[in-house]
Amino acid sequence: MLLLALVALAALAGIFYGSPYFTMNRIRTATLEQDTHALATHVDVPQLRGSLGQQLHALFSAPEVGDGISPDVIDPLLDTMLMPEGIIALMKLNDRYENPVTKVSDISGRKRNAKPDYTLRYTSWNSVVVQRAHSKSHIGELTLTRDGVWGWKLTSVALPKNLLADA
Repeated sequence: MLLLALVALAALAGIFYGSPYFTMNRIRTATLEQDTHALATHVDVPQLRGSLGQQLHALFSAPEVGDGISPDVIDPLLDTMLMPEGIIALMKLNDRYENPVTKVSDISGRKRNAKPDYTLRYTSWNSVVVQRAHSKSHIGELTLTRDGVWGWKLTSVALPKNLLADA
């Protein structure tokens, strides 16, 4: 009986620890399939709006931006970014700034894995950061925050510092 209890406890701990991996896999699948409804179930829109708003305010107040862009455009820009299509574009943000590392399967150069690989690391008990493996930057880095015991929600996407220059 004790062995069964230990096995059950180990299984629960594994599921508890692995739950953000399951969520990220669902987010990745929804993004690749451009399934906005499935993606929306994994996004905490108010927190994502706050995070993106802070980043945009910092970008717009940077000295190199100057007075050319009014901060009044931030709210409409946020509204656009938080539309289902905008969230999918945010999820693919890293693709624009960095080519994915591909693995070669043999000497002929055929690609074994064309999809980008991601790494996930816990930053606290209730927060994980997801980043493209082998990435040289934090562009497109995703933050997932615990939602209940097993669930996770997307709460932040790291924007590039030169976003306005590239627009």
